[in-house]
Amino acid sequence: MTEVPDYLLQRSRERRAALGLSTGDGGDTSAVPATTTDAAPVAAAAATSPAPLADGGSEIETYKAPAPIAPWVEAAKRRKKIPVWMAPVALFLPIWSFMVWGTLEEPTREATGPIAAGSAVYSNCATCHGAGGGGGVGYQLNEGQVLLTFPDVASHVAWIVNGSPAAGTAYGNPDRPGGPRISGDLGGAMPAFASLGGLANLEVSLYERVTHGLQPVDELEPWILWAESDTVPEWEQGVLPQQIQADFETFLASNPEAAAMAEEIAASQ
Repeated sequence: MTEVPDYLLQRSRERRAALGLSTGDGGDTSAVPATTTDAAPVAAAAATSPAPLADGGSEIETYKAPAPIAPWVEAAKRRKKIPVWMAPVALFLPIWSFMVWGTLEEPTREATGPIAAGSAVYSNCATCHGAGGGGGVGYQLNEGQVLLTFPDVASHVAWIVNGSPAAGTAYGNPDRPGGPRISGDLGGAMPAFASLGGLANLEVSLYERVTHGLQPVDELEPWILWAESDTVPEWEQGVLPQQIQADFETFLASNPEAAAMAEEIAASQ
């Protein structure tokens, strides 16, 4: 058995005394002071522990739930926002509207009035004279040809109401450049269109004169006013150009505006 040196035993006793343990040899350990290294953790723990309340309890932090969000606030958050690029567009809209408004024009009576109505009536004529008036079974009307055949509106309307005369018979302007038109020269005579009504016959003649004959609308203004007046009579087949002209002059007598226009046009020709 090996003997433990005395200095090791002494060191063991001192260590046990420092820890507050019995030395095992009957010595008094109550007077042994604790080292300063053991006091530091205790002080730190005391500093971080909650302060005691007046009633002896510890201070505990309570959790407060956030206030509920109003439904309209939630809806506003979910609502789609206006894109940023809309700002300059919205700024430019009034300027753009003003520019477009400046380019708009009131539809002409050629596009909306009796001449436009005559365009629909012309579907009855297109089979023979061509959709563009270039001719076919019937004579050419476009490029001013119709005005050479019918220099005045009354004779033009009478031709549409009555149709072409018997085959081999001249009609229209006898002094027409190149000679008058001859009925049936192209293989067929034009039928009478009196059944369309007086107004429709006047409208289609105005359409042919402007579209195919290239006559200025201003020169036809009194006739257009007549078509708009709802006083055009229902001519029967066999009516003469003189009768149609007389009916037109009756209208002029009742309409000073149209009469003044007719006088001005006659003076300028």
